[in-house]
Amino acid sequence: MRKRIIAVAVLAVVVVLAGATLAFGGARGLIWDDGHYAKPGSLDDGKDLLPQTKVSLSAAVATAQGSASGALGQVDLEQFHGTVVYSVDVGGSEVRVDAGNGKVVAVTPRD
Repeated sequence: MRKRIIAVAVLAVVVVLAGATLAFGGARGLIWDDGHYAKPGSLDDGKDLLPQTKVSLSAAVATAQGSASGALGQVDLEQFHGTVVYSVDVGGSEVRVDAGNGKVVAVTPRD
């Protein structure tokens, strides 16, 4: 019985320390976006628009990083002036890359 209590206490300490690490130091290699941790460059919103794309997510991210500097955030697919675009957060900018031809259509400050 005593071993079980010690094991539960050790497990509780590990869980608390892991939670504190995420809360204060963040998850290694991940970003905090929209209330959860995510991999930089991953597609967040607009997955339903993927069938309308001709340009890959990785190509759009590379193009966006060539148009702005800073840390890579998440990516959304959205309608922009009647066109499906990847909206890529790069540093303090939001870079919109046409999902059909891969060209940058807008670079604006992030909200």
